[in-house]
Amino acid sequence: MCMRKSDWKDRMNALLKKKGWDIKDWRRATGLNQWQLESLMEMDLSEMDEEDLERIYEQAKEAKLDKSLMRFDCPVMIAVWAHKGGMGKSTIVTNLSYELAKRGYNVLAIDTDSQSDMTSVLFPDYLEQPDISFYNGFLGQEDFREEGYIMHTEYTGIDVVAGSAESEALEGSLCTMTEKIRSKMWKKCLRSVREENYYDFIIVDMDKTAGKMNKTILDEADYVLAPIESSMFGIKAVPPTLAQIEETVARNPKLKLLGFLFNKVDLRKKTAMADNTSLVEQIAPEYTFKTFIKNDANVDNSQKEHMPIGYYNARSSASRQMAEFADEALERIRKDQKERRG
Repeated sequence: MCMRKSDWKDRMNALLKKKGWDIKDWRRATGLNQWQLESLMEMDLSEMDEEDLERIYEQAKEAKLDKSLMRFDCPVMIAVWAHKGGMGKSTIVTNLSYELAKRGYNVLAIDTDSQSDMTSVLFPDYLEQPDISFYNGFLGQEDFREEGYIMHTEYTGIDVVAGSAESEALEGSLCTMTEKIRSKMWKKCLRSVREENYYDFIIVDMDKTAGKMNKTILDEADYVLAPIESSMFGIKAVPPTLAQIEETVARNPKLKLLGFLFNKVDLRKKTAMADNTSLVEQIAPEYTFKTFIKNDANVDNSQKEHMPIGYYNARSSASRQMAEFADEALERIRKDQKERRG
């Protein structure tokens, strides 16, 4: 026999209290997203089927949390930045978001790149809502969460703030603002996201420039992830990336380099790959990921189908490498977070 709707919220609240769960725990355990859960706890349940409500209750009752998942006091922000174009930055953001969500983490991916490649994969309907973008939200000093700039993707655990071609004009507007004003605007956009602490990770797809918006993002970030190509052009991007991080640390002491990730590697050039890896390790010891992402036609095909590679073809070499990279990145974050706590 199904429970009465009038009893459902009371019983659910009692269950969550008994388990010591917050809304993030419930999401992880049941697969529902934050807004679905909030709606269930706040809305009039008159139109909800009692059997559905009971199923959700039983699902929560039986669910157990994966204790291996890291817990954070506030969302961890990873800024993904490549000093030049063509490094596959947006591909890494897309697929790292997917891999983290697959492991049970809640991810907010923010697209500040005017090309909006990440958005086109994770939220292909974004062109139908051109006004709801990072560009408009930032310049309007809107709270992304409260003002509806966060879009829910079809992938459980991943939400996005969409990119826009208009972002290309952003630098012109920012030149008239002081560093303090830009910082205040960015913090206002993220206020509710940080206060609610629903997301485990905020992953920012940055523009390839070293402009003022990127500096504003880095001033609030916890980590920088830098994809590079296995070529001399890729290697040339390493010193300016390190210089930008060093400059930012003076303003944001918590910022750390998560690492350089070799992307789009041509395995036919193994000797060049070994030489380039050695060069990066000499310039930035201990910051080169052991995992690399090889050239794989499946990556391009997955983007054409608007899917992360792990969803499009989980058996592909690129998918396996993305998964290995995500595990390696999580291990680095776990180690660093432990050191920060002392």
